[in-house]
Amino acid sequence: MKQILRLNEIPKSVFLIIPINLFGIVAIYYILVDKAPIWWFYATLVGFILQKEIGIAAGYHRLFSHGSFQVNRIVKIFILWCGSIAGQGSVFFWATTHRGYHHRYADTDKDPHSPSHGFWHSYLFWLFKIREKDLSVKPIIDLVRDKDLTFFHKYYHVILIVSHTLIALIDIELWIYFMALPMFLTFHVFCIQTSLVHNRAMGYRNYETKDNSVNSPILFLFSQGECWHNNHHGEGRNPNFGGRHWWEIDPTYWLIKIIRKVN
Repeated sequence: MKQILRLNEIPKSVFLIIPINLFGIVAIYYILVDKAPIWWFYATLVGFILQKEIGIAAGYHRLFSHGSFQVNRIVKIFILWCGSIAGQGSVFFWATTHRGYHHRYADTDKDPHSPSHGFWHSYLFWLFKIREKDLSVKPIIDLVRDKDLTFFHKYYHVILIVSHTLIALIDIELWIYFMALPMFLTFHVFCIQTSLVHNRAMGYRNYETKDNSVNSPILFLFSQGECWHNNHHGEGRNPNFGGRHWWEIDPTYWLIKIIRKVN
C-alpha cells in the first residue's frame, strides 16, 4: 500500500517534457509548411477538448482537486483517462500539488509554482525542482481511498504510453494531431496560466484573497475559463469560474453541465 501511495512519478514525468515539446513543434511545423492533413484542425480541437477541458480543467482540477461536482463511475474513469493522456502527471500528483500546496500556501515559499519565485520557475522549472519528499498525500486522503483513482495513479505511465502507442499504430498522423499536438498545447496552456494568473498586472480581482490571483481576460484565448483565477481562489469549490460579470465566460463549466446531464 505504501508503494502505491508514493508520488513516484515525479522524477519520470519531467522527462516527458522533452518529447511533448518535440512532437508538438514537429506538428506545428507540418501545419505551417502545409504538410498536415486537411482534417488536422478538427482532430486537434477534439483532442484539446478531451485533454485540456475534460481531463485537466474539469477533471484533475475541478472534480478531483476540489470536488466541485459529482459523476458516476463510468464518467469518472473516462475523465481520468482524458487527464492521464495529457501527460501532466497522475491524478494524485496533480491534486495534492494543487489542493495541498498551491491553494493552502498560495504565493508563499510553500507554493511550489508561485511566480513570486520567478516567471520561468513558475512556467516550467518547478517541475524539475520538486521532489517526492516535498509532497504529502495527506491533503488528498479522500482521493486515495478511491480504488479507481489509485489504479490510475499506480499505472499512470502505462496508461499514458499504451494509449498514445495504440493511436499511433492505428495512424501516425491521427496520433500527431489528435494526441501529441493537444498534449503540447495543454501543457503550455497550463504553464502560461500558472505563471501569469498570480501576477497582479495581468488582470483584476473580484475577491480580496490573501494571494495574488487575478482574473485575466487577456489569457482567455489561451486558458479559456481557467483565466478567471481570482474567482476560483475566492470560491474554490464553485465549478463555474466565470459568471461574476457578463464577460466572464467559462466553456469548461458548459462541459461540466453537459457531463452532469449525461451523468
